[in-house]
Amino acid sequence: MADYFLVQDGPRFEGQVRPPLAEAWRTRNFAPCRQLCAGLIPAALDYAQRYHTGPEPPLVCAVAAGLTFDRPCWRALVGEVLLFGAIDVPEFPANEAALCQLLPPVGAETSPIRQALRGSRDLTFGVATYRPDRAGYNNAADVARLADYLASVCPEAWAPEALRGLEELAEEDRADELELVREWFPVLVALYQRCRAEGHVLAIEEIY
Repeated sequence: MADYFLVQDGPRFEGQVRPPLAEAWRTRNFAPCRQLCAGLIPAALDYAQRYHTGPEPPLVCAVAAGLTFDRPCWRALVGEVLLFGAIDVPEFPANEAALCQLLPPVGAETSPIRQALRGSRDLTFGVATYRPDRAGYNNAADVARLADYLASVCPEAWAPEALRGLEELAEEDRADELELVREWFPVLVALYQRCRAEGHVLAIEEIY
């Protein structure tokens, strides 16, 4: 299992990506998003060539050519649009369980660190929710809020004892786990700072 952080241009995603996909779901017709798909064909073919995805063309090609609508295809299409339209897909180990121990939620609120790693809200297109519990979204306001939160965290103050809630982690391994989290945490901070500065939003998807 891996989490993909799919960095999207904020104005483009909100104005040119979400509306046609929402309309396609509402009307049960891919016509509203054929232009969107056609524009992604070069990126899709380049991806297919670089990663040897097989002989079948990407779905965006079929939709642009007139594919008939069905719900499973719509969800698969959203996944391709997120991937091929991404500005960046940064990779780093999440260590979500460790971070949630180190940065527990306040009261009954959802932990900000979990929102940073999973999204603050469902990823929706009109009335349709894309992969409930498997995909999340941080819009521009979420990105700004979480960028401030992450920048306020002081990893130097973390202690191995804070990881005692991880039952699968042996006591003698806590210090190593803590160092690993400290090593990559600045990458997460930098991602949110960069997204805020450049007007990007984040779709976060769990891939098996």
